[in-house]
Parts: sequence; C-alpha cells; structure tokens
Amino acid sequence: MTERDNNGRFPKGTSGNRKGRPRTSHRRIETPEDFDEMIIDVMNMPTAVRTPKGEETVPLATATMLRLATGKAENRLAASYALSLTRSALFQSMERARQRRSNGEDL
Repeated sequence: MTERDNNGRFPKGTSGNRKGRPRTSHRRIETPEDFDEMIIDVMNMPTAVRTPKGEETVPLATATMLRLATGKAENRLAASYALSLTRSALFQSMERARQRRSNGEDL
C-alpha cells in the first residue's frame, strides 16, 4: 500500500482502497422455500408505530395488523394480502419442518 503524507492524504492518483468498493450480494430466490423465507424475514423487520403509549418498535406484521384493526391502513387490500402471504409462508415453513422431522432429517 502507498504511504500517506503528513496530512494523512494519499499521493495523487492513488487510493487507500485497492480492491475498490465491495459489491453487495443479493440473496437469490430459487425455490418456493426461499420466497417463503423472504416473506417471513420482511414481515419480522422492526418498524415504528404510534400507539397511545407513545412510539413503539414492533414487527411489520404486528404493525400491519394494528393498522387494519384501527382502520388506519391506507391500502386495506394490500395489507390484508401481505398478512395472508405471511400466514401462508409460515404454514408452508412449518409443514416442511414437520416433514423433515418425520423423515428423520436434521433441521
């Protein structure tokens, strides 16, 4: 690596990061299991909601249910569909785990 000058700067035309910026890797969705896992991960992401107690951080699924229950959901159809997808993904995940256990496979 090239040396810096007294001010901590690199010589002109050089950088301290030789390999460059690391590329972000996106998780590929190749199977229905991957898609279900992504849905569950997204709906478990923390989000802030305002309640009578003040601002609270809750999972996105909980926030969606609260908005539907209180009538504050801007798009009720999308919110109910998101919850339906989450429920389906959870059931599918549980069923796959049950099948693995019955087949003697490790989780």
